[in-house]
Amino acid sequence: MYLSGSKWHMTKKRRKRSRPLRVIALLGLVGAALYLQQVIVPRIPPFLVPTPTPTRNPASFALEAETHFAAGQLDQAERGYELAIAANPEQATFYVALARVQVFAGRPEDAEVTARDALLIDPGSSLAHAVLGWSLDFLGNLTDAQIEVERALQIDPNNALAHAYYAEILADLDLYDDAGVEARRALDLGPDLLESQRAMAYVLERITQYEDAAAYYQAALAINPNLPLLHISLGNMYRAQGDVDAAVESYLRANSLSPTDPDPLTLLAATYARVGEYGRASQWAAEAVRQAPSDPRLHGNLGRMYYHNNEEDLAIPELALAVRGGVTEDGVQVSGLPLDPGSTSVVEYYYTYGLALAREGRCDEAIPLFEALLRGVPDDEIAQANSVEGLVVCGVIEPTPTPRPTATTAP
Repeated sequence: MYLSGSKWHMTKKRRKRSRPLRVIALLGLVGAALYLQQVIVPRIPPFLVPTPTPTRNPASFALEAETHFAAGQLDQAERGYELAIAANPEQATFYVALARVQVFAGRPEDAEVTARDALLIDPGSSLAHAVLGWSLDFLGNLTDAQIEVERALQIDPNNALAHAYYAEILADLDLYDDAGVEARRALDLGPDLLESQRAMAYVLERITQYEDAAAYYQAALAINPNLPLLHISLGNMYRAQGDVDAAVESYLRANSLSPTDPDPLTLLAATYARVGEYGRASQWAAEAVRQAPSDPRLHGNLGRMYYHNNEEDLAIPELALAVRGGVTEDGVQVSGLPLDPGSTSVVEYYYTYGLALAREGRCDEAIPLFEALLRGVPDDEIAQANSVEGLVVCGVIEPTPTPRPTATTAP
């Protein structure tokens, strides 16, 4: 090879013969490469990047939650609605449904928060205002409860749930005639709603028509037989009528549906105590303590049962935990209850504790309790009488002599 003028001059190579099969094969390889590059490669996920998964329909979570609610599985129902909310946080009806479950599960504080969240999304939701009012009623905030439910009825006058909740609120306000009107309106609008049946039962319960109230609680249970709250309410009606066996059956049913809830156990204890069976009452009260060992009221209740069963040695440690607080044998911390004139049960823990100490000759501990009761609850006649009795036992005051009957001359 050499330069010649302005162009490269190259020696000629021998020309080869054309081969058609090789050309066809090369074209096939080129086509395969193009297909791989444009079709296959885009479908392959990048290395170490998560593969996208199909998003589940939020309504399916809500449907599962409704199924759990019908079965009385309130924790699972609550979880289902929470998953629905996580999948679609802008759907206010999921929050309303969750708040309703939370009330039935005995968590009105949570229900209030959830209902308010629903109103942030949809301020004009009649159902959200209604459930918020219902949760506030359970929390004892009757003024705000009434405002919310009345607002719900302004938005939708035919909201059966709102009428049912309004009936309960009015009953708690001692406006029984108005409560009855609202309960009947709820039944007219929604006879198949368990809240409508429950509202009428609750109004009748408040005016002590226990037999009729029991019938409506049974009607509510016919709609959903798996709600512990309804079984507890029905048991209360049986107990009010003196039907111990039926009350016990209802409370046991509630306990089977919610085995970690101490309330049915406490009611079982109270039912047996009412008929003087304090031994059996103590067993159920002790089971309630095992369910919630940090609750001072449960310790106080157990102490009461032991005391009435003449087991002061067992009563004193339990009542001490209720009144003074302390640590259980299992290392659980219990906070003592301050003397509250507005709580008859707390007052009873105090004077029962004092009497148990006095019976055991521990008057140096008992006397301050009686003196605190005399000062702190002057209008409680039962507490005053028991405090005086305790001070007599301890020799602080002299017993009042019983006057002898005056002899009379027969006519």
